[in-house]
Amino acid sequence: MTDLDHKPGLKEANLVTRRLKLNGMDGSGARLIDELDQLFGIDRVEYDPDAGILVFAYDATHCSVDVVETIVNQHGARFDTGWWSRTKRAYYRFVDQNMKENANYEPHCCNKVPRK
Repeated sequence: MTDLDHKPGLKEANLVTRRLKLNGMDGSGARLIDELDQLFGIDRVEYDPDAGILVFAYDATHCSVDVVETIVNQHGARFDTGWWSRTKRAYYRFVDQNMKENANYEPHCCNKVPRK
């Protein structure tokens, strides 16, 4: 795949896919999916109402799991609060922050004094 296979502004190198369980979601979640799909940085969103699983892919330099969680909460649903779900969300936040910082990193030349 290339950058042209995704929505405009997204980079293949920064694309991540997240899979989290939702609680309190009523119906098919069509409004939630539509609103998430409109966010800049989101590539795709899928919701399985039988399993209660939200799968979404986004460019980590433009979006984060916290932005998605805010919108999910606005629709009356919540991410699962079990131990494994909280651990996954913490790990996703860590990876998102690293990707955002690495995208803005400017390496220095080996002959120069390191920056402080």
